Order: sequence, then structure tokens, then C-alpha cells
Amino acid sequence: MITLAGKGIRRLIAVAVLSLVAIFINNQFRCADGFPLASELPELINIIAECTTNSLEPLNESSLLVESRIPNLIHQLWKTDNVRTYSTEIEASLDSWKNMFEPLNYTVKLWTDEDILQLIKDKYSWILTTYETYPQNIQRADIARLLVIHAEGGIYADLDVYPTSAPQIQCLQHLGLKAIFASTVSTLELSNHFFMAERGSPLLQWTLYAAKRRGAASRYIFLPYLQVFWSTGPTMVTEAFRKYAWLYGTLRHDMGLLENGYSKVAISHAAGRSWQGLDGQVLNYIADHSRMDVLLACAAFLSLVTGLVYATMRHCYRPGGDRIGLKVK
Repeated sequence: MITLAGKGIRRLIAVAVLSLVAIFINNQFRCADGFPLASELPELINIIAECTTNSLEPLNESSLLVESRIPNLIHQLWKTDNVRTYSTEIEASLDSWKNMFEPLNYTVKLWTDEDILQLIKDKYSWILTTYETYPQNIQRADIARLLVIHAEGGIYADLDVYPTSAPQIQCLQHLGLKAIFASTVSTLELSNHFFMAERGSPLLQWTLYAAKRRGAASRYIFLPYLQVFWSTGPTMVTEAFRKYAWLYGTLRHDMGLLENGYSKVAISHAAGRSWQGLDGQVLNYIADHSRMDVLLACAAFLSLVTGLVYATMRHCYRPGGDRIGLKVK
């Protein structure tokens, strides 16, 4: 009869755990990897590095409203209609948008959780189950912003996004593009903290379908930060755009991406990342550095795990030892 000595059991458990860790890390970093390379995006979308307001001068207010595909609606989200509960560190940007744009004949609309749920029940019932079963509120907020712009068109801005130039934002509206997105901090990827689109945007419809398809699969991503980015956040939006652009070759003439330096001319983003845990803080630190640093960090971490597994295996199978604690009786 073959039995395992106590040390042998511990060694087997150590090997099994380290192997699972290696598999887990590999899976999570596969999800963390940006699906569309930053170098691909300029071939698929207009990179907006400036927007001159000279083209607006010959147009009066009425002609602006006719020619713009993107209506004069500004949408924001919060749990309730009391944005004072948004943050103890920064002031919600709702009043900033109202003060700057309502005199220019814009409507600034705040959507609450109840408003979003009613919108889904009325017009998007096919995504209701996915929306309700997300484990994190930020995932529901990510979906909500896509829904309100698809339903009504206009401009979406997080409550930590502040307008810095009304003429620049108006200029973006009248470039003749169907949708414009801000970019992420360190790469040319589509972010969802600020974007604008026409009502009923086919791209946003496609993106909502992509989010629904990823809903169930996202439960297998155990790092909350990656789970959000992959299922509803910038990674999902960028990958949905890339696939949509692949199907529709003329998309580049209809879509725009704000170059990160230029976007600061139109808006300011006080990104607190308050919803993120330790995993998000670590990965944001990596993401805010060069691509080579990402590869080196991932390689170093995986090498460490591999080395631990190898050392454990050598220890378990050392010559003249117990052969992982097996004893024959």
C-alpha cells in the first residue's frame, strides 16, 4: 500500500498551488493585454490633434444645429440626483457643464440609477439580465453611459470630467464625425470617460452587443480591475471598435479619437480611480509607464513563478530523497 508522508503531501500541495498560480497569472495577463495595438488605431480612426474654430465662424446658430450629427445634449450619471454625495475629495462637474453650456442652448441631463433601469426596461430589455448580474457597480455605469448616448445622442462626461473650452467641444461636434472618443492616459485606446456620438449610433449598438457577449465570461477574470476593463471598460470598447472597423472599411472617415495632449484643451479629467482596488493601482502604475516596462514586469513576475515551481519540483525529486514523500508498506 502506498501512503504519503506529511512532508510529501505539503510538497504536492505546494506544487499544485504554484502551478495554479502560474496558470492564473497567465490567464489574467492575457486579459490585461491590449487587444488592439496602439499602432493599429491611426489606420482605423481619425486621430484628432487639434480642432480649429475658424470653420464655425461663417455658421450661425441655426445652421450649426442642422449640420451637427451630435445633438446639444450633455449626459452624466450618478446613483441619485444628489451629486454632493459623489466624492469627498472633488466636486462633481455637473454644475460646471451647466454653467458653461446651458447659456449656449445645451441641455445638461443627470441620469440616476432608477432612470437607467427604466430606460433598459423600456428600450433595451435584452441587456437587462446582464446589467443586473454585474458584480460591480462600475460595470453598470459603463453600460449606462453607452445606453444613454445610443438612446438620445450627445456628449457623455464622467462627474470627474470638467469642460475647459466650450468652443473646442462645439468644434468637435461639427467635424462631421459620427462618434468621438477620448483616449486612455498612456496609449491610443478608446476611453469611455468622455465621448460623443449621434443618436442610434451603430458603433454603440455593436459595443453594447459586445458587452453582453462578455458578461458571462467575465466571471472567470478574478482581478476586479481587469474584469471591469475587459467586460465593460476601455478594453472592451476598443476591441469592439476594432472589430467593427474591420467589417466596415470606411469607418475611419466617421470616427475620431482625441489625442491625449489635445483632449486637455477641451476637457480636464481628475481621474481619481476611486473604484479600483490594489490590483488596479498596481496595473495603473504599470500602464502609466512605457510598453517595454509592461513586458518586463510581466516577464519578471512569470519568471518568478516559474522559478518557484522549478525549485519546488527539484526539492521534491532530489536524488536520494523520499521521492515526494512516497512510502511503500
